[in-house]
Amino acid sequence: MTGPEDTTPRRIPAALLIHQEGVIALIALVGVWLRDDGLVTAFAARTGLAESILAGAAAGLVCFGLLWLVRGVGPLHDLEAWQRQMVAGWSAGDALTVAIFSGFAEEALIRALLQPLIGLLPAAAVFAVLHLVPDRRLWMWPLVALLLGVTIGWVFGRWGYPAAAATHVVINGLSLARFRTMARS
Repeated sequence: MTGPEDTTPRRIPAALLIHQEGVIALIALVGVWLRDDGLVTAFAARTGLAESILAGAAAGLVCFGLLWLVRGVGPLHDLEAWQRQMVAGWSAGDALTVAIFSGFAEEALIRALLQPLIGLLPAAAVFAVLHLVPDRRLWMWPLVALLLGVTIGWVFGRWGYPAAAATHVVINGLSLARFRTMARS
């Protein structure tokens, strides 16, 4: 007979996530470098660079706003409580660094490398799988990641990698800043 499952959210050191994202970025860079179209094509804006970044930032603001509006839904409330605990003790610099590294690295892997090879929906599904957590109460995170993956994948298809990375950085940056503020309260 086993004891009760420990479902206490654990703090995750920012440095651990930054290292993880570094590995993801290296995998993406090597994969893209090995493709015939190369690094420049994979990471290019489909429009002007400024337009791409601005479109991505706007998409990130819209996504963050929608997430904020539904934050009280039961499973999302549990997810948010877990995320607040995860970042408790992080500095603003930790949160900003994780937001930037995760946005650039994950979009390099999922959008720049995988999406051109396997398509929008399968790439979004891989993105969702990367957000699985071994706590059944947090089942909503991969579902949210799937929806965001489809959205960011569409942004990538329309404006290119800089837009996708900007979308991801804005969502994560605002979310982490919010979670940090709530964790201190």
